[in-house]
Amino acid sequence: MRYYTHITTSLSAAILIGEVASINVPLTSTWVVSGVILGSVLPDIDESRSWIGQRIPFLSSTIKALFGHRGLTHSGIVLAIMIAAMVHFSHEFLLGLFFGVALHIIGDFFSVGGIPLLYPFSKKRSQIGIYRTGTWSEALIFIGSFGFLIYSFL
Repeated sequence: MRYYTHITTSLSAAILIGEVASINVPLTSTWVVSGVILGSVLPDIDESRSWIGQRIPFLSSTIKALFGHRGLTHSGIVLAIMIAAMVHFSHEFLLGLFFGVALHIIGDFFSVGGIPLLYPFSKKRSQIGIYRTGTWSEALIFIGSFGFLIYSFL
């Protein structure tokens, strides 16, 4: 998924979670929104051609060399670390960051490439392949999520 699709789908999902579930995602907070946006692109730090990877090339190429793309940064371990950080350091930015990272990983779960949820214990990728990055199916997801954001803020 491209960075802009990750951002729009993560923000859209955060709105839906707030409306449907009893989980409060305070998207009126600049801290939370900033965290969701950063978190929605952060797992792709393991890809030097990604939007964030191009901005931090040394870190990106190092992580990619060690773990590969969609390795450690797309695993359940990252989610566990994020939960521990949120419990230990209660801050709205961390809440948003957790949601952004979690929603990024969920978004990639629905791609043909999948995610290694149990990495480093297993490199087997799990997926429900609905779209392929950079194709018309991802474009539809982007248009739908962007449209939902516009509708939500009008």
